Amino acid sequence: MAEHGRTEYATAAGNDLPEHEATYANVMKLTKVGTVAVLCVVVALGIWGTVGSVFWTAFGVLFAIVTLVIGMVRDSAVPPAGLLVLLLLAWALMV
Repeated sequence: MAEHGRTEYATAAGNDLPEHEATYANVMKLTKVGTVAVLCVVVALGIWGTVGSVFWTAFGVLFAIVTLVIGMVRDSAVPPAGLLVLLLLAWALMV
């Protein structure tokens, strides 16, 4: 039978483990922050659909993009989450 030894990643040809780990970390960061930013856009469109406020819809969509960039730079979902709370409160007060 063939021997099944431990794979040596440092000597494997074409393997760049640190780059793979960095890419994985960036994908997870984008998933975390991007999900909350998409929720902001959905709530902003909900405001437009139920209340008809173009101002709050434009505010929500534009600031979702801004908070997405800030969240990606800081590696934090707090900026878009704060916007989400603000939009939900505004929507609740308008209905």
